[in-house]
Amino acid sequence: MISNVVDYLKMHTKIRPKVGIILGSGLQKLSLLLDKKKIVKYSDIPSFIDTSVDGHAGEFIIGEINGLDVICANGRFHYYEGLSYDKVHIIIDIFNKMECEYIITTNSSGCLESSWAPGDLMLIDSHIDMTFRNIIDTIDRKYGNEYYNTNLYKIAIQSMQDMNLPLRTGTYGWTLGPTYETPAEIKFMKNLDIQAVGMSTVPEIERAHQLGMKLLGIACLTNYAVGIASTPLTHDEVVEQANKSGEEFSQLIFNILKKIKEI
Repeated sequence: MISNVVDYLKMHTKIRPKVGIILGSGLQKLSLLLDKKKIVKYSDIPSFIDTSVDGHAGEFIIGEINGLDVICANGRFHYYEGLSYDKVHIIIDIFNKMECEYIITTNSSGCLESSWAPGDLMLIDSHIDMTFRNIIDTIDRKYGNEYYNTNLYKIAIQSMQDMNLPLRTGTYGWTLGPTYETPAEIKFMKNLDIQAVGMSTVPEIERAHQLGMKLLGIACLTNYAVGIASTPLTHDEVVEQANKSGEEFSQLIFNILKKIKEI
């Protein structure tokens, strides 16, 4: 399937992207900044799978930003959609076959820090698989340059400082979904020093690590996690806040890409 997808994309564009970007729920505004863009819907690619979650349009957008060739995946796949694990990270495999040198993976996450605000952007510097799919009694925090490229991380920090954004960095916890976490689960994760929680991204990070790709992870903190906020949480809220944060998020990615071009 991966080879078929890559062949189809190469047949529809002459651009060979240097950077592959995965856009989380509601973060598609970045695609408006692309020049010379070509949009390829997942559903138009023979044998490829399509997205099934609101906020994930299901399309590749290929073009250039500030002279840098990029490919955006506007829509990712989740384990809770009933897919096998290797399908969940298939976007990374496609970016790898497209010969992308850098990966930027983004998401909309729940915030576990009450002193932070919805709409803040967090650089992911570590992650914990909280799905317990295989091992039920081991907590394994993954971090370091082999997962999160040091140079990309420094570029992102400098870009946030240039924009006078609050500097948020921390650990992302991956849960299975599709239901949101319980207050007890959030309390457990806070005790593990997890700052953001969501239902995606970690399979992509792990796959990029396996393939030796240079990766940067950014979480848009769209809401307080259950048990921290006093009101019930809905997916519509998450997408709405991501849309509100879209302009700032897009500008941050734009600035990061400008610095990547200079590497």
